[in-house]
Amino acid sequence: MVPATAKKGGIAIEISRRTCYSFLYFSAWERRFMLSINATAIVVFLIVWILVLVLTRVFFKPVLRILDERSGRIARDKAAAAEALGSYENDLRRVEEGLKEARAAAEAIRSSAETEALKEKSRLVREVQAEGRAEIEKAKQELRREMEALKKELDARTDEIAETIEKRILGE
Repeated sequence: MVPATAKKGGIAIEISRRTCYSFLYFSAWERRFMLSINATAIVVFLIVWILVLVLTRVFFKPVLRILDERSGRIARDKAAAAEALGSYENDLRRVEEGLKEARAAAEAIRSSAETEALKEKSRLVREVQAEGRAEIEKAKQELRREMEALKKELDARTDEIAETIEKRILGE
């Protein structure tokens, strides 16, 4: 092979064809080892498989078991949380229904008490009015009696008053 010479920036560079295209040119000795499998490759292959088996038993299976246990715990916790939420919602619904019933009962009691109070008020007003009428009637009767008594007294004194007036008029 003849080396090629190239000048670049005043420096001569020799490049052989073997150097440039070394990946295309292999000697017979090199070709013999490229395609053959030797004992080193088999040993490396066995070591890799042994490593895979050991790592699977020592590392991957425990890690996968822990991950499965964790996902199981998470699923149980989610189910428990959903159950607790359902229980909470049921309890909340029962409490709200109880409050509605209590409010309705309180409103009924208040309404009943208000009605009773109005009835009692009406009864008391009627009693007071009846007492007032009775007192007015009593006062009217008393006034009538006094008027009758005064009329009788006036009738009795009429003769006496007439004489007194007559004496005054006549000047006696």
